[in-house]
Amino acid sequence: MKYSKEIQNPKSLPAGRQGKIKTRNYLLILTLFGFGILSLGFSYAYAITGEEIIKRVDANMTFKTARTESKMVIHVDNDVREKTMLSYDKGRDTGYAEFLSPARDKGVKYLKIEDNMWMYLPSVDKIIKISGAMLRQSMMGSDFSYEDALESTKLLEKYSANLVSEETVPVTFKEEGKLVTKQRLCYVVDLVAKVKEITYYRRMVWVDKTLFVPVKEDLFAMSGKKLKEMTMGDILKFGSRYYPMYMTMSNLLRQNSRTEMYTTKAQFDIPVDPAFFTQAKLTK
Repeated sequence: MKYSKEIQNPKSLPAGRQGKIKTRNYLLILTLFGFGILSLGFSYAYAITGEEIIKRVDANMTFKTARTESKMVIHVDNDVREKTMLSYDKGRDTGYAEFLSPARDKGVKYLKIEDNMWMYLPSVDKIIKISGAMLRQSMMGSDFSYEDALESTKLLEKYSANLVSEETVPVTFKEEGKLVTKQRLCYVVDLVAKVKEITYYRRMVWVDKTLFVPVKEDLFAMSGKKLKEMTMGDILKFGSRYYPMYMTMSNLLRQNSRTEMYTTKAQFDIPVDPAFFTQAKLTK
């Protein structure tokens, strides 16, 4: 019981012994509470996984059907070009888009069915299938490639996901008709490709921790070179889900270039004529 008395009254001991007892007391406290803190940290880290985060993003961002009106603004050096378009989508795999302006692009249409894409050019009255190297070309002169637009598979089918950290980033919201920037806590998820044939070997995605909406994404080649940067904002609520109405993409392989996408009108889970998703619709 001598050790018990020493701990209860260490001041009665010589200075050297007091130091040893204080050290042992400190280690005892650290053992009891420090490991408790560490276990809380590990519990917090594994409360949700990168894979679960991406699944919740997919669930939040995927609708049965959608009709959207959009404006594309392309910035290259001091040149600014605007295009408007109308789109219909069915799930992730099927989509139709028609450009309405400017006059030189009016009537250009796209049809996406799973991993296939066709483009209709009214100037030559011809349907072209976009495949091979053409998929990596710029879509309508923007920072988006045809491959970016074609992507429909769920990310977890091609990537492994790892939650690496949490960060606060600025995100825009629309409140009472005005855009307001808020600092939002986000999960940072590192996605690494698990298939060979893929354009972006690695992706870093910032996902709003509360809304499960991606607000920022960096895209990398296998060499580690950053290829593109994307941000999203103007987040609106549709029913029980949230959707970004604004997106900007910068292709870092092009100098002084970025493309903004504004969704000016959106309707989700509405009846859509199946005829929109046929090649016959392209020529009408």
